[in-house]
Amino acid sequence: MTLTQVAQHAGVSTSTASRYLRGQLNVQPETAARIDAAVAALDYRGATANRGVRTARPGAGPHARTDAGQGVVALVVPDFTNPFFTTLAEECADLAASRQIPLVVAVSGKHGERDGGLSPLIGGSDVLGGLIYLGMSRTDERLARAVEDGLPVVVIDEEIDLDLAVDTVTVDNYGGAYQATRYLIQQGHRRIAHVAGPPELSTTQERKRGYVDALTDAGLTVDPELVRHGPYTEQFGASTFPYLTRPGNAPTAVFVGSDIVAVGMLGAAELHGIRIPEDLSVVGCDGIRIGQWLRPQLTTLEQPVAALALAAVDALERAMARRGADAPDDVAEPARTVLPLHLVIRGSVAPPSAPPTPR
Repeated sequence: MTLTQVAQHAGVSTSTASRYLRGQLNVQPETAARIDAAVAALDYRGATANRGVRTARPGAGPHARTDAGQGVVALVVPDFTNPFFTTLAEECADLAASRQIPLVVAVSGKHGERDGGLSPLIGGSDVLGGLIYLGMSRTDERLARAVEDGLPVVVIDEEIDLDLAVDTVTVDNYGGAYQATRYLIQQGHRRIAHVAGPPELSTTQERKRGYVDALTDAGLTVDPELVRHGPYTEQFGASTFPYLTRPGNAPTAVFVGSDIVAVGMLGAAELHGIRIPEDLSVVGCDGIRIGQWLRPQLTTLEQPVAALALAAVDALERAMARRGADAPDDVAEPARTVLPLHLVIRGSVAPPSAPPTPR
């Protein structure tokens, strides 16, 4: 007899039967009785030997795990070259460890191209108890299939275009970008460039919208020539100066959609004869640690990384608990958590230099 036949006999999904029999899922007593009865009736001898009693550890707190656990949690990130993803992964790993949740990290690639290890991971509902997804692709069909298969999923940082009933945890990219651009305007800048990320990403779109609205509300013209799109890399940041230093078109300030891009700009500025902040003020976004060690130190919109990780892990635990209850009537509406960005003022911004006085 196969596990699928047991599930059909009990009137539950194959995933529910499998996880219950391996001690990875709490179900309602009547559901447990149906599965046990199906196992006995069909003489199924597959995973029943691994089934255990799910009891909480003595003295455990509100986030304590059961002895049998609820499966491994996976955190999917685009890469580890951007320190923002590394820091977020560290925060999630620390939280998972404190709550006795086994966690693994998968790297999807910036455009989801690393398919070899990711698809088997998120497609294996018998292995995973839940998934925290931080991707750079807004249409990852592997994620859609995982949700359809009943895997608890939380999407963090980047919003996705897929219509999925999952919790999301993001930041107020629009409000942060508006605040950063407004700060540059208050410092006296009138020609402000925006070095943005890939145009298809939600973070890019919201940060650009905040930049545009701040300029418009201040009565300033938005010059499309001062907006450059590219990947979130140091190389892209370093490559922007030929476009931003054209005679008669040079800005006095720039809002950069990612700190790692701003790092590239600060590193290449001297090669192009640009002094920061005397010739060009720079505001980044993310608040990565290296920004405070640059010279000058980078003014930036700081991401609430610890709060992002906490909200994501909390949301995933709630989703896993709902699934563990095996109660369709107990399914809550997906929650959308939006956290604020904080402007950290350092040395990379100054009022624009006065133009030279004609002799």
